[in-house]
Amino acid sequence: MKMSVFPDGSIDGTIGGGEIERRVIDRILQEKPCVMARWKYDLGMQHLDALPTGMVCGGFQEILVEPLFSGSPLTIFGAGHCGIALSEMASRAGFLVTVFDDRPEWANAQRHPCAAQIVCAPFGQASDLLRFDQDTFIVVMTHGHKYDEMAVRHCLGRPYKFLGLLGSGKKVRQVFDRLSADGYDESVLRTVTAPVGFDIGSHTPDEIAVSILAQMIAIKYGKTEIPFRMNPLSA
Repeated sequence: MKMSVFPDGSIDGTIGGGEIERRVIDRILQEKPCVMARWKYDLGMQHLDALPTGMVCGGFQEILVEPLFSGSPLTIFGAGHCGIALSEMASRAGFLVTVFDDRPEWANAQRHPCAAQIVCAPFGQASDLLRFDQDTFIVVMTHGHKYDEMAVRHCLGRPYKFLGLLGSGKKVRQVFDRLSADGYDESVLRTVTAPVGFDIGSHTPDEIAVSILAQMIAIKYGKTEIPFRMNPLSA
């Protein structure tokens, strides 16, 4: 029997249903295994090398866990031109990409062939359809200011490693002013990287994606200061 488990907890197929299937799904979502593994569950025979379950069926059940995707989770709000460039580049750089947008003509596998998951739904439903943890990277780059703000509101107060908002300084200030007026503490708003991306003079979608991806990679590896040049002859 085979079963695929997706980052949002949904499945395709089954390994028999019941308690063992539930335990396997929960463990995959919690541990996010990135190498192949074998998990053995005891069904009442008290196998020394099997995990106890309290079940009395008899025998044991062995699960072969094979990761299909691995990497730091990245959720991109916005499937437009910049989102297309970022989803492809970030996937190639080892991020596990989820693209979220409310437009089916943009949120599809043809435009985002490298994304591990594509969610096409109203931005107001993001809370019900996405799960974040302390390792999640998030970039907000939707097709409208109100959707940008809606996505940021969804993310604030949830666990994440990085939250970036694309836009001009004026747009960012307006979003922050509205959030502050609604009671969001300044310390919470300071966790948002905005405008997102290194200031490299980027203008095109690919250039913008490069600036954002470089910033996320720096965060991933704990780089806090990045010198412009390191040629020893330049010192």
